[in-house]
Amino acid sequence: MRKALTRFVAPAFYLAIAVFAFFYLKGIDWVALSRVNINWWFMLAATVSSVLVRFWFAEIWMLLLRRLGAKLAGQRLELFVVYSKSWLGRYIPGGATWILGKIYFATKLGISKAKLAISSFLEGALQIVVVLITASAMLAFDPHVASLGRGWVVALLGAAILGLISVYPPVFNRVISFGYSKLGRGTLDFEHLPSNSTVGVGIGAFALSSVLSGLSFFFVAQAVAPNIGLQDLLFIVGCSNLASALSMLAVFAPAGLGVREAVQLSMLLLVMPAEAALVATVLMRLWSIVMDALFFALALLARRIVRLKP
Repeated sequence: MRKALTRFVAPAFYLAIAVFAFFYLKGIDWVALSRVNINWWFMLAATVSSVLVRFWFAEIWMLLLRRLGAKLAGQRLELFVVYSKSWLGRYIPGGATWILGKIYFATKLGISKAKLAISSFLEGALQIVVVLITASAMLAFDPHVASLGRGWVVALLGAAILGLISVYPPVFNRVISFGYSKLGRGTLDFEHLPSNSTVGVGIGAFALSSVLSGLSFFFVAQAVAPNIGLQDLLFIVGCSNLASALSMLAVFAPAGLGVREAVQLSMLLLVMPAEAALVATVLMRLWSIVMDALFFALALLARRIVRLKP
């Protein structure tokens, strides 16, 4: 019976993504987008940056898996597909589908479920921590936010410090081991747990991804607001990271819907006219959905091309 039910997991997964993606697209303010001239060269730059950061996220996941001892030889393209379709699971309410999708689909490739679970949770934690750190570093002394006061920056730095403590291996490993035992799985072997060097490498890798992700938002802002220039680069990249961190923490909002936009809009109002800020925020949401679908399509295409080679 259980084996028969598993046949419906993947179709149900794709159906849920399609349903919720439809509602996200339906909620976009298409009228606001139609009123603004868009510089498509900047949108092309945003596309390149967005696609690169998504593939880099998958590379980080595989890097963490390898450092935890998982054997991935010959499965890189398959894992890109697993990651890209699991990434689409962020549109399903609940927040856990992205992680559970990676575990479910990658287990079918013969990878240890324990290593998949730990690497996925570690990846999510590191991503949040690093974007908090980069956001606070880029915004703490920025003149654009002086009018908002520094209290929220202190809170942001405090959250980043707490995040670093949570991913410090002695703390992270103790929490993971405790949770594993409470699930009735016994004792978690040390080989499945991350070391200091693994966490350090992950932090460095996500620091690069936070810049790439922020650049895509910067290019979208430039596409609708000609007054945006290099003088606003650090501020907008910092805003993007702050919005990403808060949207990931808001697990009640699928794909950070609403939370990300609220942060982006409130920050963009400090550097551009209200109408342009609204359009940039709406356009970024639309472009993010398109880029997620493109990421999945490119992963599938790469796998198909390799399979067709003699």
